[in-house]
Amino acid sequence: MIDKKHVMRTMDWSKYTIDGWLEQFGAWCETVRMKGGDLPDGLHINQIYWLMREAGKEVHKSKSYIRCEINDFEADHVQALLRSLLNSDKTDFTTKFALICLIKNKVENKGLGKVAQETNQSKAQAAIMVSCARFYLAGHDKRLTL
Repeated sequence: MIDKKHVMRTMDWSKYTIDGWLEQFGAWCETVRMKGGDLPDGLHINQIYWLMREAGKEVHKSKSYIRCEINDFEADHVQALLRSLLNSDKTDFTTKFALICLIKNKVENKGLGKVAQETNQSKAQAAIMVSCARFYLAGHDKRLTL
């Protein structure tokens, strides 16, 4: 009999593209927040919203609603990857800035215009930064795809 506690779990990075993983991580963060978790950005929970969703009541959904389809294990790996890059002395300032733009766009689900406004750059420049960060991630970690 196999002891499930001692089975080594591996991360299947081929399940999503870079954008997909980041969007799923953002959806996971929202799900945890709605359940009452405390996430890095410190936003507080919306208990009424979560209770209505669990009760099956219709809740107004925005056009950009993303359903969370990853588990805690996968979310932990995505978070660890992002944290390692942002905290690394080997990642230069410009790369970190590009990664922050990508995180704002995909994890926080903000449009390029909002990313540009929050990072004090043009929308075109924000789009370039997001694109550069995608390519950086693909080059940095060969398990990730564009």
